[in-house]
Amino acid sequence: MTSENRALRVLYVINGLGTGGAERSLIELIEPLSVRQVEVKIAYLIERSEGVASEGLANVETFQVGPRLVPALPRLGRLLRRLEPDLLHTTIFEADLIGRLASIGSGVKVVTSLVNTSYSRAGASNPDVSNTKLALARMIDGFTARHINAGFHALTEAAKRENAADLRLDPASIEVVPRGRSTARLGKPSMERRLATRGRLGLADDQPVLLSVGRREHQKGQVHAVEAMGVIRTTHPSARLLIAGRDGAASARLEAVTEKLGLDDHVVFLGHRPDVADIMVASDVLVFPSLYEGFGGTLVEAMALGLPIVASDIPVMREVVAETGLLVERGSAPELAEAVRLVLDDATTARRLREAGIARYESRYRLDVVADEMRDMYLKFVDGDSA
Repeated sequence: MTSENRALRVLYVINGLGTGGAERSLIELIEPLSVRQVEVKIAYLIERSEGVASEGLANVETFQVGPRLVPALPRLGRLLRRLEPDLLHTTIFEADLIGRLASIGSGVKVVTSLVNTSYSRAGASNPDVSNTKLALARMIDGFTARHINAGFHALTEAAKRENAADLRLDPASIEVVPRGRSTARLGKPSMERRLATRGRLGLADDQPVLLSVGRREHQKGQVHAVEAMGVIRTTHPSARLLIAGRDGAASARLEAVTEKLGLDDHVVFLGHRPDVADIMVASDVLVFPSLYEGFGGTLVEAMALGLPIVASDIPVMREVVAETGLLVERGSAPELAEAVRLVLDDATTARRLREAGIARYESRYRLDVVADEMRDMYLKFVDGDSA
């Protein structure tokens, strides 16, 4: 079982192949894992109109088993018996629950990725989520995880600590492997690429550009980026804040705050964009004011492209961003504005952050580095020596 040449078969279960970080991370790992003799097949619950489904799946078997619980369970159970994978790897609550229940009696070991910290105090403050439903989800998640899973995959040490406490998991059963991103997909920054993208977006060559990436949800804290823009425009009147990400529960709130502060000419809602890497190259700073996170794949993309980062000072960000960005008090628009202005006005600071980001990406978040760690983690779980 521990032979370096042993091929591993992993059935990955995920809610859908949409636009999120978990989906992006999965699709980009398939090829480097296959080179390392890890064969991935994907079962998903929901068909998405936007996302990664059209990318890199030509040689990967996919199976839709959802979206409803009752038909999904027997379908996934039959799939497990037919494919006989070495591991069932689940990601996101609904897929976690269905995957765990379907695995009962199959003899297939289950590993779950802990991709967020939704049960934390910050997660419980989300006005778009019922505290009663969140508490019920936490109870179900923790119970099934403790009684069914062979192990867990956390994206950061901070996510490991919080989920171990919130779900009452044995920390020794949790392996930490970060997300990676493809250099080939992201490409390289250049002045030509920067100016061409600005031209497509109707931006002047010398216009200060802030970028926020993520679905418009309370968790992402984008309302604080909008509020900070109200301060930034007083010293940088031509500055623009671009918000790239599909609609979410916070969309109406964000648009209302933008209108209230008179920022219609300063804040641009781009919606879902397939060219986020180009927009990063065209931007001057990534604003990442999340209230809670499990990782933040957008941060890795910014590092790879040398885009300075201003983010919330929360445990996950301290771990992921480290010296590559400026961290400010969570939820503080004035501190966010001050840090952004420092990046815009101080060329030395901006250059230091760009160089630190690229170096950190190369040493920690390249796909080949992450794929090696993922295979090692899978071997530990298959061989039962993760604890």
